[in-house]
Amino acid sequence: MVSPGPTFIEAKKMKRFPRHRLAHQPVDLREGVAKAYSVVKEGITDTAQTIYETAAREHENRGVTGAVGGVLRQIPPTVVKPFIVATEATSNVLGGMRNQIRPDVRQEESQKWRLGED
Repeated sequence: MVSPGPTFIEAKKMKRFPRHRLAHQPVDLREGVAKAYSVVKEGITDTAQTIYETAAREHENRGVTGAVGGVLRQIPPTVVKPFIVATEATSNVLGGMRNQIRPDVRQEESQKWRLGED
């Protein structure tokens, strides 16, 4: 049940999370909360879709037993994902708050990441 099997999570992470994501910090608290909401919504949708796709694919290949096994293999990443999503959402809110209070820090961070891309 816990043996490594095909997962969609690794492939999706590579496509959806670009490396320069840290360079785009929220401008203010409002934008931070909006981004946090978006992250939570996307996390819930992604988790549900991953479980559904795994169950459907395994059901086609191996029947009901395969679908149950596929869903059980998705439990570990599904348990950890809310912590990751909550951390990213909190980071957006706190980053927006910090950038609203001290906009000069945001500009310095932006310059730091811009220099790293060259």
